[in-house]
Parts: sequence; C-alpha cells; structure tokens
Amino acid sequence: MLIPAAQYLTYAEAVTLYNELLNAEITALVKTCGPPSFPFGDGIWYQLLIEEEAAPAAHDLVAAFEARRATVAVLRCPRCQSPDTAPVPRPTLWQRLYYAGTTLHQCAGCGRRFAA
Repeated sequence: MLIPAAQYLTYAEAVTLYNELLNAEITALVKTCGPPSFPFGDGIWYQLLIEEEAAPAAHDLVAAFEARRATVAVLRCPRCQSPDTAPVPRPTLWQRLYYAGTTLHQCAGCGRRFAA
C-alpha cells in the first residue's frame, strides 16, 4: 500500500526529493495534490508516495529534506557574497521593464544591483 512521504511540495522540491529517494533505491510516485489550478484542474502542489515497507528507510532522507526546506535561504550579492542586501525601493522605469517579474536588490557593500 502506498503512503505519503511528503506533501505540498513545489515541482522543483518534488523532483529533488524523488531523485534523493531514487539514489537510495527507494521507489517513489509523484502525484499532484491540493486545490486545482485553472484551467487544467490538476493540483498545484505535489506529493510523493512510497511503499509502506520502505517508510522506515525513507524516514531519515525525508526528515533531512524537510529540515533543509524549512531553513530560510540568505540572499547574497553575486559579486562580493555579502548577505547585506535589500530591495531597491523605487527602481527606474527601464529597470522595472527590464527586471519585470523579479525583485531588484542592491548590495550595501559594493552597490551592485541584481535581480532575485
């Protein structure tokens, strides 16, 4: 019988965990879950299902994955690797057009502006 190993994952997280389980020789099934997305009706989240017998072997891998997933990633400057970055409060018109869909950040150490 299949049981859920992890639920409410993004696509990238589901692929990462699936590959980690596959490297540990644990077969997993990736399935959509959660509320449907418009217009296709598939769930917007993913879950991984594993065999009930493989649950003890997968427990440590899933727990380590969940711990990494819960930590906050620190945004660093690509030039000087400083963690002291902040969003640009009022980007110019050309920057808003060029960086559309992202947030423009500026490093306090070296002054570089970059999209994240």
